[in-house]
Amino acid sequence: MDCADLPELDVSPSGYEPIDVICTIENTAAVGATKVEITSEWLGGSEASMMGATGEYSIDAGGSEEFTVTFTGDTKQASSNSYDFEIFATVTEWSSIPMNEPFPQENDSYTDTLQIASYGAVELEIQGGSTETVEAGSEFVIELQFTNNGNDADNVRVDIVNLNSLKTQGFSFIGSEFVAEQLAAGATSAIREIKILAPSDADGDINVDLQFRASSTNDPSAEFSETNIPVTVESSKSSGSLTDGISEVGQDDMILYGAIAGGVILLLLLLGVVRRSVKKKKAKMDEATPIELDDDDDQEVDEFDDLFDDLDDVVIESDEFDDLLDDF
Repeated sequence: MDCADLPELDVSPSGYEPIDVICTIENTAAVGATKVEITSEWLGGSEASMMGATGEYSIDAGGSEEFTVTFTGDTKQASSNSYDFEIFATVTEWSSIPMNEPFPQENDSYTDTLQIASYGAVELEIQGGSTETVEAGSEFVIELQFTNNGNDADNVRVDIVNLNSLKTQGFSFIGSEFVAEQLAAGATSAIREIKILAPSDADGDINVDLQFRASSTNDPSAEFSETNIPVTVESSKSSGSLTDGISEVGQDDMILYGAIAGGVILLLLLLGVVRRSVKKKKAKMDEATPIELDDDDDQEVDEFDDLFDDLDDVVIESDEFDDLLDDF
């Protein structure tokens, strides 16, 4: 008896199929037909099974017969599982003569082990918010975490799908442009970071999607786990304002400018008061009675006394500051 090579059993949720193996039994006798009974012994656990390794076949001299053995197993089981088995071919009759005691004969057997194939399955999660808004030229961090949902240890890797496009738009990366971690089956990674520097010379806001993809290293056929993060880069040109410029002026400069402005206002007020006073004085002097001078040459006249006498005639009837405010 001989059986075909037994492949590993794929127990992944997406690719699972039972395995069929063809076994052949042959009557090597020169004469006489034989009856052969097929039995088996399953030495593995309950998560897999073998069917078809039973039955009785009548084979002519020099002839052969085939039978199919089917192997099945539970999906998602660990790749470390394995199942030993043995198939027996026993001659129970030859040329119509029963092969009982004392002539039973076990002609042949086939022994093998069913191995469970490794498969990859990954799950990617982005920590924090689902969107990012950053200033032009600033650094920001994307935090990632991923899980190995496969049935074997796997080096899970996360890449940026549109990396080249981002670089063309002015984005740069601080450190690694990808993250990877060796994880046991069912294990979750630590929180990993990808540091990105936003473009600094954009004329306007930039809106892009960061496209992340997690993949299995030991199973190229495994499905990817992908997610996108919308990112808005606010341009420094579009977000600048007058208040931004004012905020950059130092405190000492503000004090100096305030003092200058206060001095100018005070000067204007003083000039207004003087102008108003001069007008009133001129009006009073025009209405005053002319002063007669004594013709006596011996009389001494004090010019300054006369000047102050004229000022004594000036009567301020209202508050100069009130008149100044009226003019304004």
